[in-house]
Amino acid sequence: MRWLRAFLPVASVAILTVVAILPWGLPVEDRFVLPLLPIVAIMYWTLDRDAWLPEWAVFLAGLMLDVLTQGPLGYWALIYLVAYIAAVFVSHLRFETALGRFGAFAGAIIGVTAFAWLAASVYFLKVLDWEPYIRSAAFALAAACLILGVRAIFGSRNESDRAVRLTRGA
Repeated sequence: MRWLRAFLPVASVAILTVVAILPWGLPVEDRFVLPLLPIVAIMYWTLDRDAWLPEWAVFLAGLMLDVLTQGPLGYWALIYLVAYIAAVFVSHLRFETALGRFGAFAGAIIGVTAFAWLAASVYFLKVLDWEPYIRSAAFALAAACLILGVRAIFGSRNESDRAVRLTRGA
């Protein structure tokens, strides 16, 4: 079971990246939605203290998205690393309620989406339309709400429920 806990985060980010790459026939203004799905997974697994999601896996997922969609090389790799950094920052905060945890999760997704819009605007040297980014952030927030809701319903261990690990100090 421990190997599954180590494999599942990397596998889920890789699978969602492949889903983002596939041609779903979405309109042009809604194509930004799918690349945000791996961001939700990156944030979820980074916030889970028992999961293992290394930085190199996040970077490779973004780079794979860049290469296979023939986009600007390094754009999604940068966005995914920013999402990882935001999730690491949020993971160091303590929350008393699930609503506070979701608020931090939502703030991180909105911040990453704003950074993605800003980076794309700088890349194209013009201010891009922000509406597709807002719609995509709303979709990512709905996915995050679903994931965190399922986690709250089926339960996960709290910090106080974890076993204490005693080690001899040096």
